[in-house]
Amino acid sequence: MPRQTPNQQPIPKGWRIDPIPSRPAYKDEDGNVRIPIWLTKNGRHAADTEMVLLPSEAELLNERLTNAIGDPPSNLQALHRAHVIAQGHGVTVVSKLPHSP
Repeated sequence: MPRQTPNQQPIPKGWRIDPIPSRPAYKDEDGNVRIPIWLTKNGRHAADTEMVLLPSEAELLNERLTNAIGDPPSNLQALHRAHVIAQGHGVTVVSKLPHSP
């Protein structure tokens, strides 16, 4: 559970969610992405739960977090995104790259 250390600012009042560092995100049997989180109110632990995202929502969140952090996607990630037609459990369909003259 998140705790305030002496060098941190005061914990904001109200509801807050934080990822659980010891539990990684994972895909469930339906292909949804599950992110384990702590739910707190006024700095006190209320529950351990999971944020459930569709793959498209997880991809959008990933893109927005990457942009917010300021780390540009790798060239491989950019190439992958540009040519993906469909993506499913264990399968990615990509378009053929045009041949350079």
